[in-house]
Amino acid sequence: MKDADALNAVAYGPEWSARWEAEFGDQPDTQDAADYLAGLAGGRAVLELGIGTGRLALPLLDRGLAVTGVDNSPWMLEQLRAKPRGDEIDVVEGDFADVKVSGEFGLAFISRFALSALTTQDLQVRCFENVAAHLAPGGFFVVELMAPASGVLENGRAWTSGVKPDAVSLFVSTANQVTQEMRTCHIRLSETDGVQLRPGAVRYVWPSELDLMARIAGMRPHERWSSWDKAPFTPASTRNISAYRKA
Repeated sequence: MKDADALNAVAYGPEWSARWEAEFGDQPDTQDAADYLAGLAGGRAVLELGIGTGRLALPLLDRGLAVTGVDNSPWMLEQLRAKPRGDEIDVVEGDFADVKVSGEFGLAFISRFALSALTTQDLQVRCFENVAAHLAPGGFFVVELMAPASGVLENGRAWTSGVKPDAVSLFVSTANQVTQEMRTCHIRLSETDGVQLRPGAVRYVWPSELDLMARIAGMRPHERWSSWDKAPFTPASTRNISAYRKA
C-alpha cells in the first residue's frame, strides 16, 4: 500500500499535474459524456469525484447544473480555479473514499478510471458507501473504468497512447491477478523535454465486482455501456461505463 501511495504521489504531483491538461484535457468524447451525465442529473446538483482540471465539470456547469468537486491534488484544483467559470465550482481537497461534502446530490460520478487509483478493494467499497451517503433517494452514481481484458492484464504490456510531430507517449504495465493491482508508467518522449516518466499504481475492477460494491452501498445497477454515446457493452469492450441508482 505504501508503495502504491508513493507511486501515485508522483503521478498526481506538481510536475505531472502541470502537464495533465495538455495530455488529457481535450478528449473527443467530452461533450457526449457531459450530455449523458446531464441527462441522469435531471437538473439536480452534481458531485464529481476526481474533478481534476474540470474537463467534465465545466461542460456540466455550462448546461446549467450546480457542480461540486473533490480531488486530492491541490495542483489540479489550482488549474481548475484558473479557468473561466472555474471559481463557480465548489471544490473540496481530499480523498474521495472518505471525504465529506455538504449538500445532497442527484448525480455523482467518477471518470477517467479514477476509481482505480484507490488501490485496495476496501478503499473502493468505502468510496461507494461514501457516495451513497451523499446521494438523494433515486440519485445516480456513474463510474467510468477500464474493462479488464486478457491483453490488458499481461505482465510487461506496452502500448502507444499518443503520437505527435514532436512527442510520443507510451504506457507500460505489470499486473498482479491475485490482488488485481497494476503498476504502470506513462513514458513521454519529447523533442524538447527529453524523456519523462510518470509511474502510478491502480487496481482494476471487474464489472460484476462493481455491481456487488454498489449493492453493499445500497445501490442497484441501472445500465452499462462501453462509451458515453451508449455503445453496447460486450465481452470485447475495453471500457466500462456503469450507472447505479440509490433506492
